[in-house]
Amino acid sequence: MFLRTSGSLFVSALFAISASAQTGSFGAPAQFSSSPDVQLSNWQANHGDSWHMATNPMTGTLEMLYGGNAQSPFEPNTSEAADWFALGRYWINQTRNMHLVDGAELVEERFRYLPLGQGNTNDKITVRFQQEIGGVPVESGAINVLFDTSGRLLSIHTTAAPEVESPNGRATIGAGFANLVAAQAFKAEFGVEPTVQGSERLVHAFVDGGETRRWALAWQVEAMFEAEGEQPIGRLYSVDAKGNGILKSENTIHNFDVRGTISSNATPGLTADRAANPPVPLAMPRIRVVSNSAGTVETDRDGNFNFVGVNTPLDLTVDYFGQFTDVRNDTGADYTITFTNVQPNVQNDLLMNPSPTQGVTSQANSQLHINVLRDFIRDRFPTDNTADFRAVSNVNLSSTCNAFYNGSSVNFYSAGGGCNNTAFSTVVAHEMGHWLNVRYGTGNGSDGIGEGNADVFAMYAYDDPVVGRFFSTGGGSVRTGTNTRQFCGDSNPGCYGGVHSDGEVWMGAAWKIRVNLNNALGNAMGDMVADNLFLGWMNSYNQTQIRSIIETQWLTLDDDDGNINNGTPNYSVIDAGFRAQGFPGFDLPFITLSNVTELPNVTTPAADYTVQADAMMNLGTTLTSVELFSRTGNGSFVSDLMSNVGGMTFEGQIAGGINPAVVQYYVVATDNQGNTETFPEEGANGPLFFKVGTLTPVLVTEFENGGSGFTSGFAGDTATTGLWELGNPVGTAAQPEDDHTASGTNCWFTGQGAVGGAVGANDVDGGRTTLVSPIFDASGAAGVSLTYWRWYSNDQGGAPNADVFRVGVSNDGGATWSNAEQVGPSGPGTEGGWIRSDIELSFAVAPTANMQVRFVADDSGTGSIVEAAIDDIEITVLTSGIPQPSNYCTANPNSTGAVASISWAGSYAVADNDFTLLASGMPSTSFGLFFFGSMQIQASIPSSDGTLCVAGSTFRLPVTQSDLIGTSFYQLDFTGSTNASVITAGTTWNFQRWFRDSSGGAPTSNTTNGLEVPFQ
Repeated sequence: MFLRTSGSLFVSALFAISASAQTGSFGAPAQFSSSPDVQLSNWQANHGDSWHMATNPMTGTLEMLYGGNAQSPFEPNTSEAADWFALGRYWINQTRNMHLVDGAELVEERFRYLPLGQGNTNDKITVRFQQEIGGVPVESGAINVLFDTSGRLLSIHTTAAPEVESPNGRATIGAGFANLVAAQAFKAEFGVEPTVQGSERLVHAFVDGGETRRWALAWQVEAMFEAEGEQPIGRLYSVDAKGNGILKSENTIHNFDVRGTISSNATPGLTADRAANPPVPLAMPRIRVVSNSAGTVETDRDGNFNFVGVNTPLDLTVDYFGQFTDVRNDTGADYTITFTNVQPNVQNDLLMNPSPTQGVTSQANSQLHINVLRDFIRDRFPTDNTADFRAVSNVNLSSTCNAFYNGSSVNFYSAGGGCNNTAFSTVVAHEMGHWLNVRYGTGNGSDGIGEGNADVFAMYAYDDPVVGRFFSTGGGSVRTGTNTRQFCGDSNPGCYGGVHSDGEVWMGAAWKIRVNLNNALGNAMGDMVADNLFLGWMNSYNQTQIRSIIETQWLTLDDDDGNINNGTPNYSVIDAGFRAQGFPGFDLPFITLSNVTELPNVTTPAADYTVQADAMMNLGTTLTSVELFSRTGNGSFVSDLMSNVGGMTFEGQIAGGINPAVVQYYVVATDNQGNTETFPEEGANGPLFFKVGTLTPVLVTEFENGGSGFTSGFAGDTATTGLWELGNPVGTAAQPEDDHTASGTNCWFTGQGAVGGAVGANDVDGGRTTLVSPIFDASGAAGVSLTYWRWYSNDQGGAPNADVFRVGVSNDGGATWSNAEQVGPSGPGTEGGWIRSDIELSFAVAPTANMQVRFVADDSGTGSIVEAAIDDIEITVLTSGIPQPSNYCTANPNSTGAVASISWAGSYAVADNDFTLLASGMPSTSFGLFFFGSMQIQASIPSSDGTLCVAGSTFRLPVTQSDLIGTSFYQLDFTGSTNASVITAGTTWNFQRWFRDSSGGAPTSNTTNGLEVPFQ
């Protein structure tokens, strides 16, 4: 059966969290020209086998390329930023097919020399590019390139938006209207009007759904509510610049969350302002000192000031304002003091806040510790100016027991409610850490990365695991790096129900790494290496989530020979720190497999298929075997021991000759300690494969001229709403607004929502609903492939196999079904957006003449909203792409009364040298011969009692005699001295047999019919 409707399939896709946000958005699963494994293998072929590639599960594109080193086309001048940016662009362009980011969209942002050689590795250099599309920045969109000082590439890390289609960079609403939308959303969410609003910025904002990410043009608007005695509320709204409402909102108030009291010994200098830890004179770094007559100077790091060339007494006014600080008292006037008659030419020791009060001490603490954190960064990386800005610090807020960062200031509360004043040491460093997260590019994401990383700033700057000692008057602390919260996996980093708890996972890992380094290297060297790695990481990568790739990034920075596979100077202690917090760790590969041959699809079979692979040993073991596993169709995998053909290259064979066929294969290398490495990594569960034969469509439809034989409903369906229907979807927040076809309108979808309707209007409820294809014929096919576009939205998910989207396949007309694909209940592809899927149905069932596919949207869980849509379906079958030998021409009856015929056996591949001619229906023991020619005669030309079917250049084969039942055969030898040696692959010859006969007692002769053979 062959079905087709008008139009052509359109292969573009959009990720979206809502239909209203679809217009003007971009970003989709990458449509690679080859698999990531193959791309990595190609890269390794050019740049060495030690390289690895991590893909971003949100986009399917390259996230990080690491593990080896690649020689750059020129050696840059170490101090010339332009040289390093040029090299960065060169390598970004070289890896374009991996990350799908256009180099023309990248703006030079940062050049850093990383003095990692202070530890026991070597110095490195990093450059960062910010992504801008149409002049509009991409939120958190950056590419970081890491080099050694000679210019060798060490890693590429990207959080940029893959270029799938050109986005529309023109906003259809203005900043003012976006402000209105944000204000309305704020009031709807919190019940109050924002007291502060503005700072509009046009960006391509990212919208995450599970592990999918899309980008859309948006106005980002800050809104905040502040009132005396009230907890502040802050939101950053991303308003769709096409006028379709709010894309997302993010909290901008990052409070210092207090969740209880933990008894602990206090550490002098790091606890809160309290009776047991009274203020003592400490030098005030970098504050302004004002003289009406001599001008203004600023103290140095140690609090020293100097008015040059002044020999008369001065009156000096000092407050907590300086190069990096603007401390503001929220409960009254900012503290200021004037010292009169300050004498020249003598040492003047001037004391601010001579009679300490909580309200003034808090201002001094904020002034001091903002500078402590800034100096921590400059001390380790003298060229890192990220913290060189004037930070606004509001102290003595009228509420109690909290502190927060809001995007433009850090804020600390007065003593009261069982808490000390929160402006002190590690609390100041934590809130400033949030600010630095934004400035470095890590951000303050919802999975806890911001909270955890702010804690790391505090812990590392003060070399102490405890943050917020004596935050409460009764003692204890806020959080500690000695916590044991375990990492919950890359797909669920925010697993503890709150960003502060979630952040403890990263906080704890970072502290344990520091402790391990101290134990291994000594305290001073261990601290230096930990600090350098942390600040090198902040500068070199743009990691916005707590994920296991952080360890890879740290190890890449720690590496000293451009090969991460053989370990790094501090591999064991860094790895142990991550594993102690539940991260999976980084397993050093004993063996690296690369350059595995990717066999292409072919229409004609080969006798054998050659596969090569490079096997490199990394950690001193001995390679014992490299095996190639392959199978045809659904048979069992068979192995072939690959042989070394030079260097580290091994070669094996897959048996060929079968046509049509789907051939799967993978490679396994083993060393003398039993360690194995498999390529692809999934082995038999995700092998490479290629097809032999011709792909022929049997069912193609875009549903523009009706349902194309698809029907809604199936035995066992229980859904009460959201049943499959055909039409033009109007879109809700979970349903597509348009079908997938470029110029079309129709698709199958689950329940029509109302225009502008609420999420979940007429969604799938009560169980499953099924869409079934017509029966199609795939008999004789070696493979059956399904390509389709789906939209599946599941806002919450359900228990496994409850809320899901399934594709089933049947080969018995729907009597039984096998699962071919399952999506859900959460993860990639469950947050809406048109997504292309390609499935090999014959991996699930054997092809027959009674095949069907079905699409099931199931809402058997509770409380979730399930929507689905299907469009642009194509089903193809794999059949032989080679013409078969075939008979032609008509023979006459012979003396037996039968008609003699010619046929063949064996292989008509010349290389096999196994082709045999057969003739039957002749008189017994009659002599005759086979002959062949380059042309054929379709009209029967009489020849004695027979007919002549062969013409052109004609050749005879040796005389043979039929057996007692009138059959005769002859095996051709293409390599021998007979006339058969003229036959070569790719030529077509025509065969016939002439044989002796008698008619009415008189001798005569007859012939068989003709046989056309297209030799391969």
